[in-house]
Amino acid sequence: MKIGEKIKELRKQKGLSVEEVADKLGVSVSTQYRYENASITKIPIDVIDKLCKILDTTTGELMGTNSVTTGDAPEIPMKFDSASDAMTSILKMPMLAAYGGYDLESMDDETLKDFANEILGQLRLVSYKYKDNNEKK
Repeated sequence: MKIGEKIKELRKQKGLSVEEVADKLGVSVSTQYRYENASITKIPIDVIDKLCKILDTTTGELMGTNSVTTGDAPEIPMKFDSASDAMTSILKMPMLAAYGGYDLESMDDETLKDFANEILGQLRLVSYKYKDNNEKK
C-alpha cells in the first residue's frame, strides 16, 4: 500500500475528515487530498511527523515498513532509478529521517536520486567492511 492510500485509510479509521487533518497539519484541503492521492510524492519530513501524531501511528506503519512479518529485512535495491522510489526508501529509514540535515523538498528529482544512491553506496561500503571483519573471526 502506498503512503497516500495509508494516510487516507488511517484518517478514515480515526473518523477524521480531510478538512480536519488539513487544519491540524496547517495545509490546504487540496494539499491534503494531493497527499492522499499521491500527486505530491515528496511529503516533507515534518509533515510525515505531524501526520503520525494526528493519525496516532508510527512512521514505520505509515510508510509500510511494519508489514514485514517474516523477520527478513526488506530488499535494498542496488540503485534507485526514480525519485519517488528514492524518497520512499529514505523515509523508510527512521534513523536517516531522524538525522536530517538535508531538505528533500529543495532537491530536484535528479539530486534526490543522487542523494539516495550515495546513501546506498555508503551502506554497501560499511556493510562490506563489517562483513569482512566477521568472516575473519
